[in-house]
Amino acid sequence: MINIRKTKVFLACIVMVTFSFLLSTSSVNDAYASQNSDQKPFSWDNATVYFAITDRFNDGNRGNNDSYGRPQKDAWGQNIGTFHGGDLQGLTDKLNEGYFTDLGINTIWISAPYEQIHGWVGGGSDGDFAHYAYHGYYALDYTTVDQNMGTVEEMREFVNTAHEQGIRVVLDVVMNHPGYNTIKDMNEYGFGNPGVSEDWTPGEGQTWHDVHNHIHYDDASPWSTWWGPWVRAGIGGYESCGNSETTMCLAGLPDFRTELTHSVGLPPLLETKWSQERREGYEDWIVPTASDLRRDLDIAPADYIVQWLAAWVEEFGIDGFRIDTAKHVELFRWQQLKDAANEALWSWREENPDAPGASWTDDFWMVGEVWGHGVGRSEYFDYGFDSIINFTFQGEHGNGPAYRLDTMEDTFSHYANQINMDASFNVLSYLSQHDTHLYPRERLVDGGTYLMLLPGGVKLFYGDETARPFGPTGSDPQQGTRSSMNWDSVHEDVLSHWQKMGQFRNNHLAIGAGAHKQIGTNPYTFSRTYVEDGVDDRVVVTVGATGETTIDVSSVFSDGQTVRDFYTGDSTVVENGKATFAAHQNGVILVETEGETIPSVSASPQGGEFSSEELEVTLSVLQAESGAYTIDGSDPKEKGTPFADGEVLTIGSDLAIDESLTLRLFAKNEAGEAEAEYTFTKVPPYPHVFADPPGGSFSGDSLEVTLHVQNVGEGAYSVNGAAEQSFMDGDAITIGEGTEAGEEVTLQLKAENEFGSTEEMYTFIKSPGLTAYFKNPDTWGTPHIYYYETEPKVEEPSWGSAPEMELVENGWYKYTIEGAESARVLFKDAGANQWPGPGEEGFYRDQDGWFDGEWHSEKPVQANDITIYYKTSWTNPHIHYSLNQEAWTTLPGVPLNSSEYEGYAKITIETEEGSQLRAAFNNGRGQWDNNQGRDYVFHSGINTLADGVIVRGTP
Repeated sequence: MINIRKTKVFLACIVMVTFSFLLSTSSVNDAYASQNSDQKPFSWDNATVYFAITDRFNDGNRGNNDSYGRPQKDAWGQNIGTFHGGDLQGLTDKLNEGYFTDLGINTIWISAPYEQIHGWVGGGSDGDFAHYAYHGYYALDYTTVDQNMGTVEEMREFVNTAHEQGIRVVLDVVMNHPGYNTIKDMNEYGFGNPGVSEDWTPGEGQTWHDVHNHIHYDDASPWSTWWGPWVRAGIGGYESCGNSETTMCLAGLPDFRTELTHSVGLPPLLETKWSQERREGYEDWIVPTASDLRRDLDIAPADYIVQWLAAWVEEFGIDGFRIDTAKHVELFRWQQLKDAANEALWSWREENPDAPGASWTDDFWMVGEVWGHGVGRSEYFDYGFDSIINFTFQGEHGNGPAYRLDTMEDTFSHYANQINMDASFNVLSYLSQHDTHLYPRERLVDGGTYLMLLPGGVKLFYGDETARPFGPTGSDPQQGTRSSMNWDSVHEDVLSHWQKMGQFRNNHLAIGAGAHKQIGTNPYTFSRTYVEDGVDDRVVVTVGATGETTIDVSSVFSDGQTVRDFYTGDSTVVENGKATFAAHQNGVILVETEGETIPSVSASPQGGEFSSEELEVTLSVLQAESGAYTIDGSDPKEKGTPFADGEVLTIGSDLAIDESLTLRLFAKNEAGEAEAEYTFTKVPPYPHVFADPPGGSFSGDSLEVTLHVQNVGEGAYSVNGAAEQSFMDGDAITIGEGTEAGEEVTLQLKAENEFGSTEEMYTFIKSPGLTAYFKNPDTWGTPHIYYYETEPKVEEPSWGSAPEMELVENGWYKYTIEGAESARVLFKDAGANQWPGPGEEGFYRDQDGWFDGEWHSEKPVQANDITIYYKTSWTNPHIHYSLNQEAWTTLPGVPLNSSEYEGYAKITIETEEGSQLRAAFNNGRGQWDNNQGRDYVFHSGINTLADGVIVRGTP
């Protein structure tokens, strides 16, 4: 069950109660570092990824700092865009110091280590600094290690050292473009017509951009010895840049023609370069597995790049790629790269069986940068991607939930519901990013807590854990996010907090990969549980703890169990389902069991009613060799039947209608005992009918609806009151043909058997078009919507004529693109604001939706609203209520709507902060549920009322 609640919290005060993969020494850092990393369960779903811009992280070998003549300060004395000296040796040194294990890191993402362009381009909009390729996004040669980064052997040592500590290695890679032309490279490799020597620098009154005034870009002949037909560049002799995402020259960079499927030979630039490198002296940097790929292979340009990148995997055992500018390359190329890299990884493991990490069994991992992507499954996951970077946590404009701490529960519930209920995708969320913003330095304790508790994968941008300050930035606001690591001014309190939070996350798969459930409100408390693949990991987190704090841990721990605070080393014993701790001054308590983990037993399904003749129940026992069960209510400890984990028990054949049986489970190990009890009741096999989809709007000429009938051979359906027709379970019908936009189609389903009859009615509305709702930011003017690539094609606006959206309520605006079933949309105002940002692709939409930084299929519940899920069998339930002790609604009250949960009706009532709602329920015909005359009381957030009990969150 995923419970969702919005609440205001203070992240500096946190209590966490955990269960599984436990430490047994009093020193947190020492205990963590002493663990055998190979034995720690790993899942990419719980990845904690440290992104280090290698050049800016740590200088371990000063001897490579001036490679290719790259200075650490440009001719104007600035180091905004120069190489600073960080290298692979520096990363290895920090691994050996235990820096990453102390942070709980299980994956390191580093800048592209292959050779970059040697020279500079003008930096920033004003050309006020020299911009070198320190970040790894301006490729020159994929077959060699960039000498500023280190050597082949230093690369191998870094990967092996990381693997020895259980840490995966991910490389940043680019397939969309190589680097710019620079006068350094033009003079060195003899391409283009630079017009000046490589030593040119701007004079008085000039900027670094003025170098282009000397370069002859229209002179086709000398440019033929650059990349040739491999790229489109819009200069003499080259194909012009296109207008689509895959053919545009992003930021003026030459665009690899990745769509080509035939050979166009080698790039002349690389032929020249490789010819120069045939003499001795380059073997320290040429990747051995790529050495045989430095020749004409008679394949297309993208095929070369795929093979070159896969060579890094096969040579070093690289575990994953972070794909830059993913949407600017054809999707099939990403699947090709994934397949090649995965094959290369398994080849490396076979060829190097004794190497650290060779025994790992996870496939190659790929995460992509798709600008503006949020928490949702997209087409990229069908083409090799395991994860996509989540831009919506930070928010493209710094307006994501990371800054709104009162949305913590909403964010956790939403992410867990989206990510951990669908194994086919994941996201990688971040606080700070090299091409957006740094998270406020004064809020990094709170931010670190929020990030490290997120479901899904998370990315720690280097220096967030040390409060690395924003650096010199010039006229490019993103350069300052990439300042050198502040080793001489580490904020120790911030670092200590991130270390404990990171270790806690890395110890518990449940944090990133588990199911989320809210279990308390004051202080805010939730659990995460992960029971899968032989792993039983359970976590309880309380936020807002001060002083002595008592927590209800009954859903995780057993009475008598000794638990210990990971944060302070204090221990306590669970009594009456409660654990009490003295919170650290940061308010953080991280509790784990001492010694061996007690066993756990469970059954699936977990009791309830069934109408079939027999029912299969799967039994589970973890942390014990076997368990025992009884089905007659007797004590399984005394005379239970043994069972193994995963054993299937068949029950019910000897039960009469309305009879019940009790399944009791028991298991024991040295740490303690576990028991569980489930009641199953056989009920009459009443007929049941339902449609998929269950009503709603649709676009297009028609809609296919699948009909279901259970406990009887066939049912009957009628469309718009027409004559009934029979159907069998799983039959599909087509409705809506000839229906005009805005018209309704009604579908009635019926079924009958010896135990009774049933009837369901569904209403479908043909959409008049595609509707987008937009939550307008406070700093915007009235929003407009720009749309294109409509399907079917309708009249599309120009950028300047983008239509104004209509105000609906509370800052929400809407617009319907009449006649369209799908389109790409961007939101803008009359000023400079737009979402997605300039140069970015519009959101693809093929269904109505609400956008507030993330897309929702229905209007998102606001923090102050009261949402109620009411469990009922009534066909027409109503709620009769009084808000804040004001007048009651007129009887019988307000009808509830059907919900996404079977057996529950739903309503959302808009309220102000601190509101209280007193309510009773009825069936519209005089039958009441009023809590035995006491009424029910609800507060802001999401509430579920079932069987007279209110709990926070969804069913």
